[in-house]
Amino acid sequence: MIKKAFTLIELLIVMTVLAILAGILVPSFRGYQNEAWLVKSEGDIGTLQMAVESYFRNHNNQYPDTLEELLTSGTRFIPRLPKDPFKTNRSNYGYEIVLRKPGNEPYYVIYSNGPNRIKNWDWNTRKGVVLLNEESDDVLFTNAIIE
Repeated sequence: MIKKAFTLIELLIVMTVLAILAGILVPSFRGYQNEAWLVKSEGDIGTLQMAVESYFRNHNNQYPDTLEELLTSGTRFIPRLPKDPFKTNRSNYGYEIVLRKPGNEPYYVIYSNGPNRIKNWDWNTRKGVVLLNEESDDVLFTNAIIE
Protein backbone atom coordinates (compact mmCIF):
# COMPACT_ATOMS: atom_id res chain seq x y z
CA MET A 1 0.00 0.00 0.00
CA ILE A 2 1.37 3.43 -1.01
CA LYS A 3 0.80 6.44 1.24
CA LYS A 4 0.07 9.73 -0.49
CA ALA A 5 1.73 12.53 1.47
CA PHE A 6 4.13 15.37 0.97
CA THR A 7 7.76 14.82 1.71
CA LEU A 8 9.70 17.14 3.95
CA ILE A 9 11.62 18.50 0.94
CA GLU A 10 8.41 19.37 -0.90
CA LEU A 11 7.02 21.19 2.15
CA LEU A 12 10.26 23.16 2.56
CA ILE A 13 10.21 24.19 -1.11
CA VAL A 14 6.59 25.41 -0.86
CA MET A 15 7.34 27.33 2.35
CA THR A 16 10.41 28.93 0.75
CA VAL A 17 8.43 30.04 -2.31
CA LEU A 18 5.69 31.51 -0.08
CA ALA A 19 8.30 33.35 2.02
CA ILE A 20 9.90 34.83 -1.11
CA LEU A 21 6.51 36.00 -2.42
CA ALA A 22 5.65 37.56 0.95
CA GLY A 23 9.02 39.32 1.01
CA ILE A 24 8.28 40.84 -2.39
CA LEU A 25 4.67 41.86 -1.73
CA VAL A 26 4.77 43.27 1.81
CA PRO A 27 7.02 46.29 1.02
CA SER A 28 4.86 47.27 -1.96
CA PHE A 29 1.73 47.20 0.23
CA ARG A 30 3.48 49.48 2.72
CA GLY A 31 4.08 51.98 -0.10
CA TYR A 32 0.37 51.91 -0.95
CA GLN A 33 -0.49 52.49 2.68
CA ASN A 34 1.74 55.59 2.85
CA GLU A 35 0.17 56.89 -0.35
CA ALA A 36 -3.31 56.38 1.07
CA TRP A 37 -2.30 58.19 4.26
CA LEU A 38 -0.92 61.11 2.21
CA VAL A 39 -4.22 61.41 0.34
CA LYS A 40 -6.15 61.22 3.63
CA SER A 41 -3.91 63.92 5.14
CA GLU A 42 -4.46 66.22 2.17
CA GLY A 43 -8.23 65.79 2.45
CA ASP A 44 -8.28 66.28 6.22
CA ILE A 45 -6.08 69.38 6.05
CA GLY A 46 -8.31 70.81 3.30
CA THR A 47 -11.32 70.31 5.57
CA LEU A 48 -9.50 71.94 8.50
CA GLN A 49 -8.48 74.86 6.29
CA MET A 50 -12.10 75.52 5.31
CA ALA A 51 -13.14 75.33 8.98
CA VAL A 52 -10.37 77.76 10.03
CA GLU A 53 -11.41 80.22 7.30
CA SER A 54 -15.08 79.94 8.37
CA TYR A 55 -14.02 80.60 11.96
CA PHE A 56 -12.05 83.66 10.78
CA ARG A 57 -15.11 85.12 9.01
CA ASN A 58 -17.41 84.47 11.99
CA HIS A 59 -15.05 85.77 14.71
CA ASN A 60 -14.16 89.33 13.63
CA ASN A 61 -11.19 88.32 11.47
CA GLN A 62 -9.47 86.35 14.24
CA TYR A 63 -8.02 82.90 13.64
CA PRO A 64 -8.52 80.24 16.31
CA ASP A 65 -5.61 79.77 18.72
CA THR A 66 -6.02 75.98 18.53
CA LEU A 67 -7.91 73.58 16.29
CA GLU A 68 -10.02 72.57 19.31
CA GLU A 69 -11.69 76.01 19.14
CA LEU A 70 -13.35 74.84 15.91
CA LEU A 71 -15.43 72.53 18.14
CA THR A 72 -15.96 74.69 21.24
CA SER A 73 -16.55 78.25 20.01
CA GLY A 74 -20.36 78.17 20.07
CA THR A 75 -20.61 77.20 16.41
CA ARG A 76 -19.12 73.82 15.54
CA PHE A 77 -17.25 74.28 12.28
CA ILE A 78 -16.42 70.57 11.97
CA PRO A 79 -18.02 67.55 13.67
CA ARG A 80 -14.72 66.24 15.12
CA LEU A 81 -11.00 66.77 14.74
CA PRO A 82 -9.48 64.26 12.31
CA LYS A 83 -6.51 62.19 13.47
CA ASP A 84 -3.14 62.39 11.74
CA PRO A 85 -2.64 58.97 10.10
CA PHE A 86 1.12 59.16 10.46
CA LYS A 87 0.78 58.95 14.25
CA THR A 88 3.37 61.54 15.14
CA ASN A 89 3.88 62.57 18.76
CA ARG A 90 0.37 64.03 18.71
CA SER A 91 -2.84 62.43 17.53
CA ASN A 92 -4.23 65.50 15.75
CA TYR A 93 -2.77 67.56 12.95
CA GLY A 94 -0.38 70.38 13.81
CA TYR A 95 -1.58 73.98 13.77
CA GLU A 96 0.49 77.10 14.32
CA ILE A 97 -0.34 80.78 14.11
CA VAL A 98 2.46 83.14 13.22
CA LEU A 99 2.55 86.89 12.92
CA ARG A 100 4.35 88.62 10.10
CA LYS A 101 6.40 91.63 11.10
CA PRO A 102 6.11 94.65 10.87
CA GLY A 103 2.33 94.65 10.25
CA ASN A 104 1.58 91.71 12.55
CA GLU A 105 -0.58 90.11 9.88
CA PRO A 106 -1.77 86.72 11.11
CA TYR A 107 -0.85 83.61 9.16
CA TYR A 108 -1.47 80.00 10.00
CA VAL A 109 -0.08 76.61 9.04
CA ILE A 110 -1.99 73.33 9.31
CA TYR A 111 0.32 70.36 8.83
CA SER A 112 1.17 66.69 9.11
CA ASN A 113 4.82 65.68 9.36
CA GLY A 114 4.27 62.98 6.74
CA PRO A 115 5.85 59.53 6.40
CA ASN A 116 9.21 60.48 7.91
CA ARG A 117 7.43 62.01 10.95
CA ILE A 118 9.89 64.93 11.07
CA LYS A 119 8.89 68.59 10.73
CA ASN A 120 10.57 69.79 7.52
CA TRP A 121 9.45 73.39 7.41
CA ASP A 122 10.07 76.59 9.32
CA TRP A 123 8.65 80.11 9.49
CA ASN A 124 10.67 83.14 8.41
CA THR A 125 9.20 85.99 10.50
CA ARG A 126 11.20 88.70 8.73
CA LYS A 127 9.95 87.76 5.26
CA GLY A 128 6.59 86.36 6.35
CA VAL A 129 6.97 83.09 4.43
CA VAL A 130 7.01 79.37 5.13
CA LEU A 131 10.37 77.81 4.31
CA LEU A 132 9.92 74.22 3.11
CA ASN A 133 12.96 71.91 2.97
CA GLU A 134 13.64 70.38 -0.45
CA GLU A 135 13.39 66.80 0.83
CA SER A 136 10.19 67.51 2.74
CA ASP A 137 7.38 64.99 2.70
CA ASP A 138 5.19 67.11 4.99
CA VAL A 139 1.60 67.79 4.05
CA LEU A 140 0.68 71.36 4.88
CA PHE A 141 -1.61 74.23 4.05
CA THR A 142 -0.99 77.85 4.89
CA ASN A 143 -2.38 81.22 3.95
CA ALA A 144 1.21 82.50 3.69
CA ILE A 145 3.67 82.14 0.82
CA ILE A 146 5.71 78.94 0.65
CA GLU A 147 9.34 79.13 -0.47
